[in-house]
Amino acid sequence: MTQPEHLSHDESADLEPVYGARAGALLRDLHAQACTASAGLVDDFYDSLMRRPASRRILERLDDFEFTHLREQQARHLATLVSPSLEAGAHRERALQVGRIHALVGVDMTWLTQAYGLYQEALHRLLERQAECTADLRRSLVQLVDRRLLFDLQAQSVGYRQVEQELARAAALLQRHALVGSKLNDFYQGCLRALCGLEGLAAAFVGRLDASGRWEVEAYGGASAPACLAAAQVAQAPLLHEAAEEPQAPTILARAWREGSVCTCNSSRAAREQDAWIGVTASLGLRSCAVVPLADDSGHSHALLSLHSRWPGFFDAGGRGAFLEQVRQIVGSTARRLARPGGISYSRRNTYGAWLESGRVRMLYQPIIDLRSGVLTKVEALARLVGDDSGMVAPDEFLPALESDGLLRLFECGLDIASADQRAWHDAGLHVRVALNLPPQAVGDERYHEVLFRTLDGSGLDPRGLELEIPDNGDAQAQGTRQPFVESLRERGVRVVHEDLGCGPRSLLRPDHLPFDELKIDQALVREAARKDPQRAFAFILHLTHLSNSLNMSLTVGGLEHPGLVEAAAILGADRGQGYGIAKPMPAHSVPGWIDHYRHAIDPREPVTPWGALAGYLIRERQLGSLSHWPEVIDGLVRAPCPVQRFLDARGMRDSGLQRVLDINRSAALHPASASLYRSTRAEIIQALCQLGGRAPVP
Repeated sequence: MTQPEHLSHDESADLEPVYGARAGALLRDLHAQACTASAGLVDDFYDSLMRRPASRRILERLDDFEFTHLREQQARHLATLVSPSLEAGAHRERALQVGRIHALVGVDMTWLTQAYGLYQEALHRLLERQAECTADLRRSLVQLVDRRLLFDLQAQSVGYRQVEQELARAAALLQRHALVGSKLNDFYQGCLRALCGLEGLAAAFVGRLDASGRWEVEAYGGASAPACLAAAQVAQAPLLHEAAEEPQAPTILARAWREGSVCTCNSSRAAREQDAWIGVTASLGLRSCAVVPLADDSGHSHALLSLHSRWPGFFDAGGRGAFLEQVRQIVGSTARRLARPGGISYSRRNTYGAWLESGRVRMLYQPIIDLRSGVLTKVEALARLVGDDSGMVAPDEFLPALESDGLLRLFECGLDIASADQRAWHDAGLHVRVALNLPPQAVGDERYHEVLFRTLDGSGLDPRGLELEIPDNGDAQAQGTRQPFVESLRERGVRVVHEDLGCGPRSLLRPDHLPFDELKIDQALVREAARKDPQRAFAFILHLTHLSNSLNMSLTVGGLEHPGLVEAAAILGADRGQGYGIAKPMPAHSVPGWIDHYRHAIDPREPVTPWGALAGYLIRERQLGSLSHWPEVIDGLVRAPCPVQRFLDARGMRDSGLQRVLDINRSAALHPASASLYRSTRAEIIQALCQLGGRAPVP
């Protein structure tokens, strides 16, 4: 007998008496009897199981067809156990698969052990009916049969352990996605792939309620998921009833949403008439489901994770409840961290993806100027999708809907369009550098390298005319690949800008040890801070200006939404500026005309806006602080006209209340004993300038 593939040498030797020619000769008569009596033995077997509550509950999940099929399989398995031709390797493989199935449908190992006691009794009864069998032969057959039954049970236990190990690996994958997740939809897709990698899990969905109470799917995975979604659209399901009193029982989705706890259905066919969503999935052969609620910070459900298996009872197995609770904790906590208010349904994702694939991408260009001279230094290329009504869809809308392949496709389209536009400008004698955004996921992704340099080589453009703005995604694991990625771009002549400076606690540390060409302050930070507390926003810009100077890098300030912010950024010492206060994004053909007509009239010594005056005042304060040991120098600085005074003179406000407060503030600055008066008048000056600028600082 050859050594079975999955057995060790010692194990094969130990099983020699149980399999092979000698064992086959002993079992020939018993096997014939078992084949004849198997139907009756199986009837007795299931009669015994139906008298036990635990096993009856499992068997009642099956419909008539499944139960008949199971009985036939059991009769065949019983005969196989005493087959003269059975080999150890084949037996183990078959038993291992049977054990996996038992684990998947929720059969408890304790119950399985009891069931094998019934098998043993049935086979022993067959042996007792062999009248011509001697006592020694019967004893040998009993030992042989018992060893095969034990071997079968042990192999099935291995199948059980395999299923549990796969569940543990899936949970570890979820945890890994949670640690590196930076974008909600990519996180969801990674989790759904991990879950649907489990045998038996055929579909998984994440979604939330829309305004009308319908569950809108945001992400899905699994081989059966697309068919489920198509069937649900036809059936107009599932609807979560939000009325206070419902005429019918709540759906499994509604129960999970309201109760905030995991809900399971172990027999979809039995519940299909009462639940539209279960009915849809059951019609496609999915036999059980679990709905896992994902809670927001207040503990209320904000999304649902719906899991579906082809096995009845899949979610009722021992330990499966703990696994589902682990899924709820991992996915829920990470989703709270990454959640985007409102979410994006899968239909909108598909729409945006279809527009992208069909090339419905347009690029607009926003000028970035030198804040000292007003000269255009470059333009930032900004992508838009073109909707069915020819309207432009902004990145805030479609970017969260794109997965990694979609982001790569968008980069490729944007690069193609920007290269063509840049070539047209060059042909017209206009040499303009173009800045393009690179998603955080692109760092270390060779596909972006290939797309970038293939496009540049094909266009014939100088790589030095391209800049890539790379935001900081805060992913510590990505930092090991970040530096070589940036260096490789610079080696080819592509300039690299560290975008979103100041956004996140680690972003201020990156420029010190990464080879960027330029720094850019997060535009949202500037815009929001200026609305809420201009003084703090300007102090922050001033700090980052000094940081960039110390690193010998130029600094661009984004989010300059009006002329006052443009003037303030220039006075604070920033090198470049971008925002609506300079120009809105425009199509490529409008760029030359904008260059011809743009006028920049900023003199840092003569502010004409309240924001410029405030920026100048803050700089003067810093100068006063640095001169504390030279009182004679302070005297000259205080008596000289300050930016606020020049602003008041230009506005004809010599008789204003602000002028009187400024005079007191200037006098208090000359007398150390008047520090309290200086601080109070300082606050009044800042308050007055903020009010003149149309913004009031937060108390």
